[in-house]
This record gives sequence, C-alpha cells and structure tokens, in this order.
Amino acid sequence: MKISLKTYTKALLIGCLSLSVMSCSDFLDKKKLGQETSEVYFNSQDKAIHSVTAAYSDLKDYRFGWFQWAFGETLSDNAIYSGSDGDSGGFQPLKDFNGTADMYQVRYKWELCYRGINKSNQAIEGIQAMNDDLFTTPGLKKRLIAEARFLRAYYHWNLVIAFGKVPIVDHLIKTADEKIAPSSISDVYDFIASDLEAAEADLPLKSEYAASDIGRATKGAADAFLAKVNLYRKNWADAAKWSKKIIDSGEYQLDPNYAHQFSFDGENGMESIFEIQFYDSPTETSAYRNNGNFQTLFQLPRNITYGYGINQPTKNLYNAFMAENDTVRMQATLLDTTEVFHNELADLYTALDQAEQSGDQAAIDQAQADLAAGKTKLTFDRTGFYNQKIYVDPAHRAVHIRNNGNNTRVMRYAEVLLMYAEAEYHLGNESEALAKMNMVRERVNLPDKNVSGDALLQAIYTERRLELAMENDRYPDLVRTGRANILPNWTKAHEYWPVPQAEVDITSGDVPQNPGYTTGGN
Repeated sequence: MKISLKTYTKALLIGCLSLSVMSCSDFLDKKKLGQETSEVYFNSQDKAIHSVTAAYSDLKDYRFGWFQWAFGETLSDNAIYSGSDGDSGGFQPLKDFNGTADMYQVRYKWELCYRGINKSNQAIEGIQAMNDDLFTTPGLKKRLIAEARFLRAYYHWNLVIAFGKVPIVDHLIKTADEKIAPSSISDVYDFIASDLEAAEADLPLKSEYAASDIGRATKGAADAFLAKVNLYRKNWADAAKWSKKIIDSGEYQLDPNYAHQFSFDGENGMESIFEIQFYDSPTETSAYRNNGNFQTLFQLPRNITYGYGINQPTKNLYNAFMAENDTVRMQATLLDTTEVFHNELADLYTALDQAEQSGDQAAIDQAQADLAAGKTKLTFDRTGFYNQKIYVDPAHRAVHIRNNGNNTRVMRYAEVLLMYAEAEYHLGNESEALAKMNMVRERVNLPDKNVSGDALLQAIYTERRLELAMENDRYPDLVRTGRANILPNWTKAHEYWPVPQAEVDITSGDVPQNPGYTTGGN
C-alpha cells in the first residue's frame, strides 16, 4: 500500500545549507515576493502536517542515503566502494583514512543534516506558535512537534557519529550573523537524548497510527534510538531500559522469514521500527528531488543492468557468514554473480532451456553465444558480491531508473534485541544477554550458543555484524566498540571525518577542523 509519507512534500523547503547561514543572508534578510514567510505560513492543520513531512524529505535526498552506506559500510571490512575506476579511486582516500577536508564527499552529510535540522526547527517553532483551535484532530499538534523533535535528534545523531564535536542547533536561525560553536560529544548526545525523550512522550505507538500514516516516527522509534544513543555513551542501564520498553510493548516481533522483511511486501512489517519511505513517482525523477530510492541505482550490478555497481560486499563478510554456517542471512544479504546472471539474463537462460529441450543444436549454439555475450556486460565486479538487501529484480524495477520504491530499513526489532543483550552483558546479567542473542539466532535456524564472559560479548558483536550486514552500521559499530584497528590504516586520530573545509572557512574558524585533517592532506 502506498502511503502519504512516501509522497514528497514541497512545503517549507529551506535553502540554507551552511550552519553559519552567511551564504544565505539574502534569503534570510529579505522577504521574497510571492512566497509565504514562516510567520504567516502556519495557519492550518494541513500546513502543519506539510511542514513536518518536509522535515522528513532530506532523508530521501540521494546524498543523504549515499553517506549512510559510504560511511557505514564501505569504510569497514563489510564492503568496498567499487563502481567505475573513477568512482572507486575518488573514494579511496577516505577508505584509506587519508581523506582531506576539501573533498566534496565530506560535505554531503554535514549539509543535508543541517538542512533537515533547519526544517525540523521551523516545524517545531511554527507549530508551537499555532492556536490549538486550528487543529481538528485531537492530539495532532503534540504529535507533529514530537515527530519534528525525533527528526531533529536523528539528524544530530548522524552528525555526531560522523564528525564528533558539532554545533547543536536547537532553534531556527533567522539572522545572518548568528554563529554557533561546536559542542562536546557528550553534550551533543545529551541533547539528542533530551529531544528523543520529549518526542517519546507524545509519539503514538506504531499500532495507533492510521494506515495512511504508517512510516512516521513512533514511540518505538524514539525508544530504539534512545537505546542506541545510550549504547554509544556506554550508559548500559539506560540502553537496557529503553530496549526493554520496546520488548515489553508487544508492538514488534521477529519476522520468521528473515529475507521477507527486505522485500516490497515486507515494508513497515512486524519487525520494522523505522524506515525511510520511498515510492515510484511517475513524474519526479531528478537526482535531487524524487521519491524513489536512488541507493538502489547506486548498488545494482554495473552495466549488465542500469546500476553503478558501488558498495560491493567483501569476501571477508562472506567468510564471516560461512564461519557461523549462517546460510539464511548470507543468502538474504549477498547476491553473487551467478545469481546476478540468472536474474538479469533470465530471458536468455529461458531461451537456452527451450533450445536444449528441442534438441536443435543450432538454436543451442546461438542461445549459448547470446548468454555468453550477455555475461560480458557486467563490468567492474571487484568482489563477486552485491547487496541483496537493496536489490530489485528486473521484473519489479521502476521505469525511471532513480525511482525504485523500496524503502531503506533504518531500525529493526532484531537490533533492539541485540542492543538489549549487549547492555545486559555489561550490567552483569549474562543469562538475559544470552537469551536475547539466541532469539536472534533461532530466527535464522542457528543453534543456541552457551558462552560466557568475553566470549559472550564477542558472540553478540558477531551477531550484530551478520544480522545487520549492509544496513549501514558496521563502521560506527567498530569505532564505538574499540575494534576499528582491524581496518588497514585506521588510527584513533581519524575516528571522525574531516569537517567540510568550506564550513571552517565561512565561519572564520568558529567551527574548527577536526584534529589530523587539513585542506590538502594529513
């Protein structure tokens, strides 16, 4: 079912990308003719809804999605950047942890997150100032503010795990001379947790949403990210508390078919806590403003189809699945080249089968030649694997190549169980940790483990890797757990990405560069 949140809303799009907003001074200092200002925009329930939906929209920008896997997977041992030689070579300095602050790639996360924060702030402040009698739906005003606060927290979360110390923007910036210095990592986490707790109080449960609103932030989504934020802060008691709240809610359960949850039919299903919503728009097809999931185009095999062949899983990840005899999750995560050929060249395989059944040698020879020619179209395959979780087979692809309507899974119930297991381990409750970890294993037909001590912690880490593989969590996980030193060239000095140099320059150093980075190199 296609739902309203999947539809891109063109309301209240804020053009400022720089935190200092100096580059947007004309926009901020002058009223544009023919456009509503914030002061007069918020005059109806519908416009309040549109303002919050607009705050979701930056999650759908192709650059935001790109950063999720570029940062979360290709920096790790799970994947390589791949693509063409130009694609791969252009990203390699970042993969080698030798990137520079003037590389265009590092701008994306910073700009898109602060743009989303700006829209969230505009929604929060605009809706808070509205008269209650403008809302005909009971409780909607509080819910919309809570959604915007969740989004503001989520955008800040994406910034702090990528850049470390970042400015907290908790209000709408209205003047060109306002500058905000970065806050400590601890303070950013405190702010995120505060926003999530405030949102959690007023967000509905998933089951309380109307079908047309499924996909919006829920109480469970706020709880899950509160658990994750506290996991990163090593605040184990709160990580366990918020995880347990989700477990006890009865709102979620493990999908008995692991692969199903990544299908179109599995969108927003029993295990889904938060997804970025996409749909196949017949009209909006640009790279910057469309409703489709551009990340599918990025990651489809290159040239044999219309994909770019980027973000290829590694043999290292394959070996990790094999070490656990984890065939269920491996097959749902790794698409090998044999499967690629069968999927992409299905008609040619059918022709060969028919020719072999007929016994016509000439037809068999021609079919084999056609099939061999088809296989040569696959280029820049560097690992032999592609991301099955985002793959869309030819029969279900959008006509417009950027518009595949498959959602991006951000938070699932399985991750909550594993966060709870990790927190309980650190609290000394090993039996509880073991039980929740084994629930995740049992779903994919793996035998229970009976380990304790450090072996249990390592087992939980392994489950996180295999359960969440190619879902953009691996590199941050390695960093937060002190295991990133398994990656070639990684050093503690490069735990975070460089702040975009343009941001350092435009703020005259009020936003400083992260240690270890310069414009031209290390």
